[in-house]
Parts: sequence; structure tokens; C-alpha cells
Amino acid sequence: MAKLGKGLKVEVKSTIEKTYRVKSVWKTLQGEGLFAGRPAIFVRMVGCNLWSGYENTRERDAIRTGANCPMWCDTDFTKEGSKNYSAFELAQEMRGEGGDINFCVITGGEPLLHIDAQLVEALHQANFFIAIETNGTVSLQESCWDEERAKLLTPDWIVCSPKLPQEQLTLEYFDELKLVLPDYHPENYNEFTQRQRQNDVQSRKLPLLWLQPEDGNRLQLATQLSINYALENPDWRVSVQTHKILNVE
Repeated sequence: MAKLGKGLKVEVKSTIEKTYRVKSVWKTLQGEGLFAGRPAIFVRMVGCNLWSGYENTRERDAIRTGANCPMWCDTDFTKEGSKNYSAFELAQEMRGEGGDINFCVITGGEPLLHIDAQLVEALHQANFFIAIETNGTVSLQESCWDEERAKLLTPDWIVCSPKLPQEQLTLEYFDELKLVLPDYHPENYNEFTQRQRQNDVQSRKLPLLWLQPEDGNRLQLATQLSINYALENPDWRVSVQTHKILNVE
């Protein structure tokens, strides 16, 4: 409250602008999925709800969350070296980094812990097509609801790579599904696959269901499992991490 002479008061609303904690922004090629090989601006958000990102918490977080990914995740999404941006500042940073590139991928960690209607709108105003990769544990209604206009403002393309059982996934829909083998098997996500938005490609309905071999000491086993399953179940495809083959970040 601020005083206006003779004890009169007026309520002063906070003008603090929301910021988004970002680990890094860089120009590269999308390495996986339908858009593999496409020039992109990547934005890595800080933080995940399944693993802290620190080596000494892998086993603890795997037990705490029930997810296997803390034991093998190799992504650095910790707060060290990160920076806060407003929605406008982040859009400007991305445009400055990417030039004429209009395709962006927001990842993490878990990007839906950060993404909201305000950020989606700012990136759309900057002419970006927004793709994200999420673990499916945060709903779009929760993260991207625009209270002022009473509607959802969501990313344009959603890749879900679940790390928990399907009954714990709250994501309402996805465009591509990526299961990391050997820990996450298609048989355990039969109901969740029904949440896929169907996409018309060459006048056909194309299921974008991917089997991603875990890139670690189980790579050979995971690759063979993926190949075998895809050959027996042709709606599924084997995902190849082309960015690693091309040696780009």
C-alpha cells in the first residue's frame, strides 16, 4: 500500500516480470524424429522433476521418483552457468543466435515446468515454430492455460519420451512418442499411444512411434531389441540419433 496524503491509501500491484531459467541456447540440427536434419534453435531449460541432474543423487532420485532415467541420463540441465530471461528477452536471444531459423526445440530437463502461455505467445510473435520434448508428467492444461483469454496456448509440436508408467502420465496429447529401450517397452504404453495426434503425410495417417536405444553400456542390447520389435511391429520405428553421427551438439 502507498499513502496519498491524509492517510489515504492505494494498492500498488507488483510489476515483477516472470523470467525463465535457461541453461543454454544454441544453433544446431534436430537429431531425432520426424524433423531430423532440420536446422533448429535449441533451448535447454534448467531442472527436471525426475532427477536433480547431479551425480550423487542418481540412485536416490531413481528410488524417489520410480523412474529409471536418473541412472543413465547424460544431459546437463543443472542451474550452474544458467541465465534468467523474460519471454521477450529469450525470443530475442534465440533470434540473434539463429538468424533466419524459425524452428526451435525447447528441452530440458522437463520443459513444461517452465513453458507457459506467455512464453508460447512471445515465441510465436517472433515467428518460431515451437517443438518440445517432455516426459509426459506435466499437463498442458496446467502449464499453458492463458487465464486472461481463457484458452490454451501450447507448443506446436510435442514429442513425449515417458519415463514413468502410463497411468502416471498427465500429458493430454503428443505428436511423436519416443520410448528408450531397454527400460521402457511399447507393451506398457498401449493406452498412452492412443493420445497421439494423427498427422497427415502424403495423404496417409503416419504413426510417429519411435524406439530409442539407450546410448550407454547397454547400447548393443538396446539396439537389437529395438530392431527386433520394429520388424515385428511395423507401426514402430527405430530412432537413430543423427546428431551424434554428424558430431553436432
